[in-house]
Amino acid sequence: MKPIAKNIDLTTWNRRQQFELFSVYENPYWSVTVNVDCTKMYERAKREKFPFYLGYHYASLQAANTINAFRQRIENGKPVEYDTVHMSTTIAKPDGTFGFSFTQFSDDFEKFVTDGIAESERVRHSTELFYGHSENNVIYYTVLRGITFTSDKQPYRNGSSIPIMVFGETFIEHNIRKIPHSIHVNHALVDGQHVSKYVQLFQQFLNH
Repeated sequence: MKPIAKNIDLTTWNRRQQFELFSVYENPYWSVTVNVDCTKMYERAKREKFPFYLGYHYASLQAANTINAFRQRIENGKPVEYDTVHMSTTIAKPDGTFGFSFTQFSDDFEKFVTDGIAESERVRHSTELFYGHSENNVIYYTVLRGITFTSDKQPYRNGSSIPIMVFGETFIEHNIRKIPHSIHVNHALVDGQHVSKYVQLFQQFLNH
């Protein structure tokens, strides 16, 4: 079923001025990198034998879906808001390339993991780069395997308003397992307060 994006009324939207300011910037994108405690999710993944990356992607999507700004997009120059956003993450292929996957967010964690595993296998054995989902109701994810980074920069298509989330290799600090996480957003839609709230919620969902 085609997702429905709700138009945001610029005459009543409290962020109208911020949107109009940054939406005409040549480069309206900004990012931040944080280290997040993923100890409990990592231990749960080992204990229940599900892919760890699907655990922290799920927690990230939970947090993003809670915040309106992360579900908002710019379409035909106007702001819209989706009711739910889903996951599009890169999947490494045996030939050294990668493909983009698409997994729907679900309130059912086990269903999300099952669907994510199936989609990962499909992409690994596919010769295609893209997954066929053309809507903007996604968040782009990627994982930098083997790299623990302190900053990150991602390519952005001109006019894109889809957030990009990047995760790195986990590391141990004071007996706590942490994961580097960079968040890239369009300032026409997402401010510092939104990213701060996202990081707080992401941590809560990783813990619980």
